[in-house]
Amino acid sequence: MVRIVLIPVLAALIMSYTPEKQWIRILALVLYCVAALSDALDGFVARAYDQKTRFGTVLDPLADKLMINVAFVFLAVNREFKEPLPAWFPVIILGRDCIIVLGSYLINEYFGPLRVRPRLSGKLTTVFQMSTVAAVLLELGIARGLIWATLVISIVSFFDYMYVGVKQIGNEDAA
Repeated sequence: MVRIVLIPVLAALIMSYTPEKQWIRILALVLYCVAALSDALDGFVARAYDQKTRFGTVLDPLADKLMINVAFVFLAVNREFKEPLPAWFPVIILGRDCIIVLGSYLINEYFGPLRVRPRLSGKLTTVFQMSTVAAVLLELGIARGLIWATLVISIVSFFDYMYVGVKQIGNEDAA
């Protein structure tokens, strides 16, 4: 819940940044890192102490996706960063996520319970996406290359999830 509450604050900081106000960029970065670390800590505690809940299972990835996608949108809108995101970038990433969520809903609705297992490609996508936000906020020289690498791994994971979804539909039809 803390991460979800921090999302509008992060968006406001990213939008408020100008090169004359470097402290805003640093504050946005610190807030983003705190949110990312709280995600890792929350996951560790849930697994280590067997405190997984259905609510947490849904809310955790939702909070991750909201934070990343909101950051991408506002990093693309604010052209003051040394390496701003291209305007098309959040459209592709958000579109990918929407199609995956819609596909998951349709499979669950029409073909029985969706069997969701974390995919390596999905985990890599999250790492690359989070790293891209951090690199842009840090104004690192590798940001442009990381943007392209993130785009590639996001597209690969999209097709991986589509393959798994179609395979699940095929298995349901055969049953």
